[in-house]
Amino acid sequence: MRPIDYRNETFRDIQTRLHSDRATVLEALQIHGPTTTRHLAEAMGCDILSVRPRVTELVQLGMAELVQPEADAPKREGVYRALTIPEAEALFAERQAAASDPQGTLDLAA
Repeated sequence: MRPIDYRNETFRDIQTRLHSDRATVLEALQIHGPTTTRHLAEAMGCDILSVRPRVTELVQLGMAELVQPEADAPKREGVYRALTIPEAEALFAERQAAASDPQGTLDLAA
C-alpha cells in the first residue's frame, strides 16, 4: 500500500480487503505461524505460488510481518507471523500518522 492509501482509509477498510484467499492464508498463518511460506503452503495443502503472494499482500496490508529475514533464516526463507488485531490496528495508526505527515516531522518513537 502507498502512504496515501493509509491517509485516506480506515482500519475497517483494510479489513474488507481480507476476503477469500487472503483470509484463508491469514487464518492458516494464525494457526501455523510463525512459519515460512513453504511450510505454510504444505500445512494448507496448497502450492507455494498460491500462498507466497497472499502472504506478501498481508504484510503490505499490515496484517502479517516478517519476523526473521531471509538472510537470517535457514534455507534462506523468511519467517512470517500474523499480527493480532490490536497489533495490526497500532501498525495501521502509525502508517496513517506517517502518511499524514509527508515532511517526516512526526516522531513516531515518542
